[in-house]
Amino acid sequence: RMFNSYIKSKLEYCSLVWSPCHQNEINKLERIMKNFTCKIYGLDQLEYHQRLIKLNLYSLERRRERYLIINAWQQIEGLTENVLGLKARRLGRSRRIVSAKIPIGINGKRIKERDRTLIHNSTARKSERLFNVLPQSIRNITKTTTETFKRHLDKWLSSIPDTPKIDGYGANVAAETNSIFHQTRYCLIR
Repeated sequence: RMFNSYIKSKLEYCSLVWSPCHQNEINKLERIMKNFTCKIYGLDQLEYHQRLIKLNLYSLERRRERYLIINAWQQIEGLTENVLGLKARRLGRSRRIVSAKIPIGINGKRIKERDRTLIHNSTARKSERLFNVLPQSIRNITKTTTETFKRHLDKWLSSIPDTPKIDGYGANVAAETNSIFHQTRYCLIR
């Protein structure tokens, strides 16, 4: 309770705006929860991944990504203001969030790679990638409550490994990162 009230709330405040994209920044945040959970009596001998399962917690990265997905769904459903300008389209039987391609240049001037990376890692683009990696059955959920959407999302997320690559745990993680985007792609390849 203390962690949720005093620490996690600070780490997740406005995460829609500031969610980090570089692995070293993600790991710095994740270490806070890792260090806190190892101080819980009876869990100190377990690895971080095992502690998350035992405590029925998502990693901080997974929580931020989950929130991005929920927020994207709310925006395309019209439940919240569509501040990111997300647009959903049906492609066959599946609904996806679509956006314009990242431009290579504007007015004859080439956009710097650094700026293209900033666009790629923006909240709107991350929300789009995460939403589109969901199974069709979840992407197509419409005209329901946020709680119903969350239940379906959480049921699916329980089947996706939540294994942050921090402090020597990288060898235990087969996917490129712990992001839902990479974990689901790894699960599909296997």
